[in-house]
Amino acid sequence: MSHVNRLLFVCAGNICRSPMEEALFRHLADGRPELEQLDVSSAGTIALNGNLQCTDSVEVMRSYGLEIAAHRARPLSRRLPADLVLAMDRRTERDAKAMRLTAQVERLGDFVGTGEEVVDPYGRSPRRYKAVAEQLHRMIGEVVERLDPEPPAEPDESGT
Repeated sequence: MSHVNRLLFVCAGNICRSPMEEALFRHLADGRPELEQLDVSSAGTIALNGNLQCTDSVEVMRSYGLEIAAHRARPLSRRLPADLVLAMDRRTERDAKAMRLTAQVERLGDFVGTGEEVVDPYGRSPRRYKAVAEQLHRMIGEVVERLDPEPPAEPDESGT
């Protein structure tokens, strides 16, 4: 795969899964110089511009020490810059590809080699959001490894 400078996570409404992905990616990429300069964002195939983040997504991300309450939804468009678009499921992948984006569009599960889909937790129980967050955490860890196979630098024990 060619070098990725702009990564875009895509779900349906951009108020549950893709904002969690974006936050998890930033967190897991921390300390990896190759990825810290990456432009990472999210959008939704049916998102309404400015919609608020789901409360359950905000709460589950807080359990990871991550804050996403300020996130606002934005619709996927050809104007959003991206080299790689990672979609949550077959439907969002199909909808993104139908837009004829200039970026490579791939389902997250295919990109990490598991083939799995990330089911939309919208309107479901807080336990469902937690399960989705755990799935995303695992899968985003694989994305980080694939985009930057070099292990992160160990902190210098001497403090210098």
